[in-house]
Amino acid sequence: MKRCYLILTVLIMGIIFSSTSVFAESANELDEKVDELEEEKNQINQEANGVESEVNETEGKIDENQEQQEETESEIEVINSDLADTQAKLQAKESDIAATNNKIAETEDEIAKTEEEIQELKDEIEALKDEIKELEEKIDSREELLKDRLRSIQQNGGNTSYLEVILGAQSFGDFINRATAVTKIMDSDKKIMEEQQADKEKMEENKVAVEENKEDMEEKQEGLEEDKQDLEDTKATLVVQKQELDGIQVTLNDQMDDRQNLMEQLETEEEELHEHKMSLAEEQETLQQQATVIEQAKKEAKQKIEQLAEEQRKEEEEANNSSGGPSDAGVQSNNNPSLSAGGNGSLAWPAAGTKTSNYGYRSFDGGGFHYGIDIANGKGTAIKAVADGVVSRSYVSSSYGNTIFIYHPELDLTTVYAHLNSRGVSSGDSVSRGQQIGGMGDTGHSFGDHLHFEVHIGGWKQHNGVNPLNYLP
Repeated sequence: MKRCYLILTVLIMGIIFSSTSVFAESANELDEKVDELEEEKNQINQEANGVESEVNETEGKIDENQEQQEETESEIEVINSDLADTQAKLQAKESDIAATNNKIAETEDEIAKTEEEIQELKDEIEALKDEIKELEEKIDSREELLKDRLRSIQQNGGNTSYLEVILGAQSFGDFINRATAVTKIMDSDKKIMEEQQADKEKMEENKVAVEENKEDMEEKQEGLEEDKQDLEDTKATLVVQKQELDGIQVTLNDQMDDRQNLMEQLETEEEELHEHKMSLAEEQETLQQQATVIEQAKKEAKQKIEQLAEEQRKEEEEANNSSGGPSDAGVQSNNNPSLSAGGNGSLAWPAAGTKTSNYGYRSFDGGGFHYGIDIANGKGTAIKAVADGVVSRSYVSSSYGNTIFIYHPELDLTTVYAHLNSRGVSSGDSVSRGQQIGGMGDTGHSFGDHLHFEVHIGGWKQHNGVNPLNYLP
């Protein structure tokens, strides 16, 4: 009987010591976990401060970009004003050119008219020359006739007068005949002399008219040629001026294009800066929420230490009536036999389907480094938590679409589930391994329904994902 009490006492003490050992081991592990969480939180705060600094720097660049845009817009306004002035000058010059062309056309009409007048003068001069020639011939013919009459008079004595011819009549009839003949001769001689004199005067007048017409024609011709040359010179000058103004306009247009291109570049840069700022804002918010989740996990760990201490006290009080032992943890099996990674199995597969893209560099979708894996399946396929944890963020990203971040304190890992069709959990929710958290989709920058899955050691960091296959069964 005494031996039985001894054995019972040994067993009770063994249970107490075993429970105390388990408690100490669990408490130490939790203390270490609290320290790790504190360190993780401090690191996240440092990263958040760095992101905040980068956000401030980006905002400064945006402000500088906007100032440059304002300066460029002012320069564009000046160029627009200069361009308007140049276009007004160009229009004025074009009007001048049109007026000059009209003047040239009028002058050319005048030149054509004058040329007609000159041709008429030429024709008139030719007619006068012909008439002068005829007069000269008549005068020469009369002079020959007069010479013949003088010769005849000389041959007949030269002193016979018309009176003697009349008085030498033999009868009255002869007298009448002689008187009539003398009268005709005298009239003829008088007419010849008068015509001769008139023709000579007319010939002289025609010669003077011809010379005057020639001089008038030459003066008109010279004046019109000078006017025509002046107008041609003026037209050529205006054409050159128009070419110069066209050149100015081309230059201003080029400057305008350059300024516009600069403005577009500034606007593009501003869009990129805003996108970068939004990306930084997302990163900053994610880090802040992660810090909150880690702080909550730290509090839960401390509460668990206190709970273990309370349980240990109760176990010591009820040692005689209770017993306990460590629980056995089984090896996690592959929850998705169609997918196999060969990793340590600490995480379950997040979805069923086909792995379409691995972790690492890839050539499609713009190339670059892929910080996760892609699993493709139909829209709405269940997306599950790969381990117990707390949702550090659930939101809509401009690039990842519907996205969920889960922090797993026991593993000190963060997992990311992107491009979801739907989200079934919110920030701060606790999730269990295998719990459905959303559905597969094609939101954000995506090409077809699939899940983009990332694993980060500790908290999430931009472009710091590790190969998920190392953790999947």
